[in-house]
Amino acid sequence: MLDPSTAAYIEKFILKSTEQLELINPSPSDSPFTEVNIIKQTQRTFRITGVLTLGSNVTNSDDESPDDELKNMKLAPGKKVKLDDHDPTTLRWMESGWIIKEIRFKNDGKTIDSMHFRMGYRLYNYEQVQAQKKKDALEQQFESWKLGTASLEHTPEHHFSPRRNKGIQSLLTTIDQLNRLALHELEISTLFPYKWSIPKRLKFLHFVLAFLQLCLTKTDFDWKEIGASYYKKIGGSKEFDPNKEEYIATLEEWAQCPAAYLGLTSLGKITPLYFSGEIEGHYSSYHFGPVHALTDLSIAEEEYATTAATLWLVENRAVLTRFTAEKDFIKQTNSLVLCVDGHLRTSHKQCIHQLLKNSALHQVIIWSDYDPDGLQIAKELYTAVSQHGTLNVKWITHNHQVITNWQQYEDYMLAFLKHHQAEQEQVTGGVEDWRKWIGL
Repeated sequence: MLDPSTAAYIEKFILKSTEQLELINPSPSDSPFTEVNIIKQTQRTFRITGVLTLGSNVTNSDDESPDDELKNMKLAPGKKVKLDDHDPTTLRWMESGWIIKEIRFKNDGKTIDSMHFRMGYRLYNYEQVQAQKKKDALEQQFESWKLGTASLEHTPEHHFSPRRNKGIQSLLTTIDQLNRLALHELEISTLFPYKWSIPKRLKFLHFVLAFLQLCLTKTDFDWKEIGASYYKKIGGSKEFDPNKEEYIATLEEWAQCPAAYLGLTSLGKITPLYFSGEIEGHYSSYHFGPVHALTDLSIAEEEYATTAATLWLVENRAVLTRFTAEKDFIKQTNSLVLCVDGHLRTSHKQCIHQLLKNSALHQVIIWSDYDPDGLQIAKELYTAVSQHGTLNVKWITHNHQVITNWQQYEDYMLAFLKHHQAEQEQVTGGVEDWRKWIGL
């Protein structure tokens, strides 16, 4: 006799439509296995479509876990695997209820069509319990973080610059938003990079909390101090090292300023933004000619503007240098070409916002690689420019066509990526193409 939980599991995940279970004549009392027929019965026909073999005396014990070898198979209810049904390990797994042997017959109900093994109810139940334990642990970690944020207080100090106080307030505002979320909402929050898992998001929240605890009490602090002061254990200073670059980049996006302005020292890294064309700020100005570079620090201090009519946002440096190699092209077309050099960084986004806010640009041309990352970068750029009202935005296709609608461009790229990939450099074109794209 099958226990109700096992029977319900089999009916849900193993039986096909209109199939039923039929217990074969009881197995001998000393047999470790039970066989169950899978039958298909209609008003006119009765047919055996398969047979299942499973353990007879299975006890669901929370103290016992499956072998690592079985775990590594990553079985799921719908997954089928081939195993040696005479192997002692296979027989032991089956006897213990971890797996079920499934034989399927051809239409005659006798000839074997296939034989494989499936996840047993005991393994399914074990995985469900483990998943719930992980969820409970994450819930507890999220609640612990929320309690930790309650101690954060921002009283603007006279020795902190207005920019630093503004960055701190931006972080605290974001934390306040997150405090209102449930765990399942945290998992889909757009405040984080979309590929980040829940554990990575929670770890980052601890990083932000650790960062702010130092930021609010010390004028300057080192990277290693963040983890060391927060975890207060040997090795604590290395807790955030595996995700250092990503965590700093996301923190800067939340703060809307470089981490250096919030007191973090000795990173030894300056983020450049390469460009060619005319840009002017309060402290500097750049003119038509060679390739120039702004830095994340200068962007945070400046309010840049341009007299250009067309802003090119390109993914690769090679495209930027190709443009500048064509004598006077950028000047004659009154263009400004920014190279984002991959995925959009916080400082790059800030510069784009400044240029769109402070200038009278006529159009923006977004040009990225024709691969999955290129599509994501194009989306990041469009999201950045679309915050500035109605603006004429164009995208360049691999065959030198111009698309003026994001949804149309995304559909084109998704169709293209099913069979192809290409880099910008492969389809750079020449001056006549570029002028055509501008509309000259």
